[in-house]
Amino acid sequence: MDKKIRIAALGDIAVLQKPKKDIWKGMMEQADICLANLEAPIVATPGPPADKMVRMKQPAETASWLNELHITAVSLANNHMLDWGIEGLQQTCRFLDEAGIRHTGAGNDLGEAAEPVFIEKEGFTIAFISWSSAVPPGFRAIKNRPGIASVRIKTSFHIDSSILDEQPGTPPWIQTEPVEGDLLLLEKAIKDAASKADFVILAMHWGVPPQWSSVPQDPIAEYQKIVAQRVANAGVDVVIGHHSHAPYGLETYQTEFGEPKEVPILYSLGNYIFHPEFFPGGLDISPFPVPYKMEMVAENHQSCLAELVLAPVGEKLKLEKVILYPAMLDDIGEAVEGTEEQKQVVAERLHRFSAARGTKAVLENQQIVLDLGH
Repeated sequence: MDKKIRIAALGDIAVLQKPKKDIWKGMMEQADICLANLEAPIVATPGPPADKMVRMKQPAETASWLNELHITAVSLANNHMLDWGIEGLQQTCRFLDEAGIRHTGAGNDLGEAAEPVFIEKEGFTIAFISWSSAVPPGFRAIKNRPGIASVRIKTSFHIDSSILDEQPGTPPWIQTEPVEGDLLLLEKAIKDAASKADFVILAMHWGVPPQWSSVPQDPIAEYQKIVAQRVANAGVDVVIGHHSHAPYGLETYQTEFGEPKEVPILYSLGNYIFHPEFFPGGLDISPFPVPYKMEMVAENHQSCLAELVLAPVGEKLKLEKVILYPAMLDDIGEAVEGTEEQKQVVAERLHRFSAARGTKAVLENQQIVLDLGH
């Protein structure tokens, strides 16, 4: 029987010091490949700070610490990668290259930012690409400017006067849709990757953290559902989501034409290591023009790891199973297993989220299991 390939997918990583030796690893040590989102640039000498709300950076030793965690590749397309200018991005790539950690999603131009990482395992090729819909001004890579691979989002607001008459102060309904030209670029990148690989993984930086969400609306923004369907049709095999800083469950999208296929969308894996939120002065914050409250909620202290089980089917790879392992963050923002009660709370929340979207995932032994091999 051909060997199955096991991939561990982690959430956001932003470190300020060396992670503890006993950090929770779940099934990472048994995985053939380990992927994560690098949420902040690795900077030794910062460039000019970006003019934005929140800036972060990680010390020069970060790449070696990631190596000790046996991380294979990281996604760089996110809203912090140019917090310290082009210099910060270039230093990040150099430190990762020196440590032998592959990276995708940012570069000296759009072509470089959109270039996949191709990982060879068991005679098969897996493509890993990274794009972001959280795009601060000036961060988007174009043909003659460094930056991140981006799908920008248009936002509008629907005001229902009948609700406001009866309930003044209710937030408007927030409508979002992707910029079509950007989405076409992402679709092309996926098709190009699929033509060269046996399996395509998209890391997508998107969504709204729960403490910033409008309570009456779905926690998944309208544009995420549009992007999810389009990338499924373009040839992605699974989407790994980041940016919400809290784990969500999963949903499957059926391809609309061609060979039928269910594509799992893991909307957010939460944080795996996120020191800046837990260390005094870890976030470099500009004054907000309006008095927002940046307070964490219970979900921000939850985490999870996703296991992707790939099996050979003919000359390609098929995603046979997705397993979500719940975890918690400790008092410095590092993943720990948590108590049985804590894991059950996280597992039940992820299962409710998934079941509400018609996903045929089951809750087994405090794990969310989606079996696609039947």
